[in-house]
Amino acid sequence: MNNGREITNRFYQELRKEVIIGDPYLNPMEQARLQQHHEVIINPKKYPPALAAAIHVNRRSFAAQAILATRDAMVFDAGCGYGSDSFLFAGLGAKVLAVDISPEQLYIAEKRKRYFENEVFNKKLDITFRLADLNDYIPETPGISLTWVASVLAALPDQEGFLKRVYAATREGGRVLVTDMNLLNPLFLFREWRRRRRAKEKSLEFKRQADFGSMVRRRGRSGARLFPLGSQEWFDDVQFFTAKSLKVLLRRVGFRVDQASFSGFVLPQIYLSLLTPLETFMNKVPILKHFGYFYIVTGTKDTVN
Repeated sequence: MNNGREITNRFYQELRKEVIIGDPYLNPMEQARLQQHHEVIINPKKYPPALAAAIHVNRRSFAAQAILATRDAMVFDAGCGYGSDSFLFAGLGAKVLAVDISPEQLYIAEKRKRYFENEVFNKKLDITFRLADLNDYIPETPGISLTWVASVLAALPDQEGFLKRVYAATREGGRVLVTDMNLLNPLFLFREWRRRRRAKEKSLEFKRQADFGSMVRRRGRSGARLFPLGSQEWFDDVQFFTAKSLKVLLRRVGFRVDQASFSGFVLPQIYLSLLTPLETFMNKVPILKHFGYFYIVTGTKDTVN
């Protein structure tokens, strides 16, 4: 795992430089959108850089290590956004299918690709960007070795259907890695409760159907929903997971769940550099580790005898 962590950490430092100093292939408006997306990087007072780096590396090192250990790695970056993770995976030697629903983000990702080819890796990156809705998208590339789903699954209305399509497109021995915010984390749970309380004040329809407890327990519903808040404004009633509830869904689809890892144990407001090792240590404490702000769960498609 150390090799994957070291490579991911080096990439994150290059990403920080691009976001903070600027990408010469982007115009000022595009650079501003990229910075807005990476608020953790451009707001060091709120998000201490060493802590942000540790969490970023913890969430992506499993994917990096899996790519390094796989021959002819083929990665499906589901919900790739501005493409940052796709650049890391392609830089490791994988072919990447990067899919997102936002044409604006994909356009910027295509321009950023030139930066990482010319300024970071000094080689062509094998990335195919696709504009598509993950709710009904079927990967056109069979034999996927790794599907990366970062802060995306919770926002899909048909979560099980999406994972079934991923399972069908995954080669034997291939993996799916899902990472997102953790419903067991008290801070995230409170923030999500507060976000929904505010939405009920703006949307009568959401107020009639809102049930925070059912969302947490995954009872009576499965998948995200949208509710109107006003003119051209919508509330995203996201269906989040705990690591345990995600494992249940992955097993139901057919994946064997290998492991769950957690990060985000140290609050940025109380962060000190001497607390950096706590991020690694807490993930080894049997009970407390399940309360990290982020989880990453790995599922494997077993070989059929």
